[in-house]
Amino acid sequence: MTSASGLVTGRSARRAQTRERLMNSAVEVFAERGIFGASVEEISEHAGFTRGAFYSNFADKDDLVMALLRSYAERDVRTVEEITDLIRDNAGLRGNPPGVLINRALTRLLGDASNERSSILARHEMDLYAARHSALRRPYREYSEQLKQRIVALLDGTMQAIGLEFSVDVPTAVHLLHAATNRMQMEALLRDAAPDTGPIETLLTQITRPRTDTEHT
Repeated sequence: MTSASGLVTGRSARRAQTRERLMNSAVEVFAERGIFGASVEEISEHAGFTRGAFYSNFADKDDLVMALLRSYAERDVRTVEEITDLIRDNAGLRGNPPGVLINRALTRLLGDASNERSSILARHEMDLYAARHSALRRPYREYSEQLKQRIVALLDGTMQAIGLEFSVDVPTAVHLLHAATNRMQMEALLRDAAPDTGPIETLLTQITRPRTDTEHT
């Protein structure tokens, strides 16, 4: 006999799966048609659901965009955490020259543009959508700022682990690196090639220096 808690758990799992399928569908549709050009019906149909399933999970398209933003933000934070842990916990890796460590971190962070085309395009679409859509500007900006603060803390820890510091304040460094990363990913899509990390490595060389304290390990 199935318990009431088991039924609730099963429904929650199915709901989570439906929500994830709708979000994955939205990424594909947004990348192909843009957010303004994508309809709720098209997103739902692409995921194999009805409009009712969409509105059972999201209030509207704006709600879906914010859900995607949160999902991408959490993934970005996890990636930076993985890079930080990798460097902090691997004494042998820390012995490499800073340039080698930076290249390793960038490869992990940027991923493979050829395999993430829809994801990268959808991210750019969300930026444009929020800029054009007044109702989303403030929540989008506020959530982006929260993400930036988390990345700043993690990145500062990573720099300490490899004995470097930024020659500019960390928030400015994050802003510059974010802009450079976006440009590199877009160029990779235009060239149908892996991201060229050369420009961002040059940028990092210009805005970093050996730490002036002696507390790093």
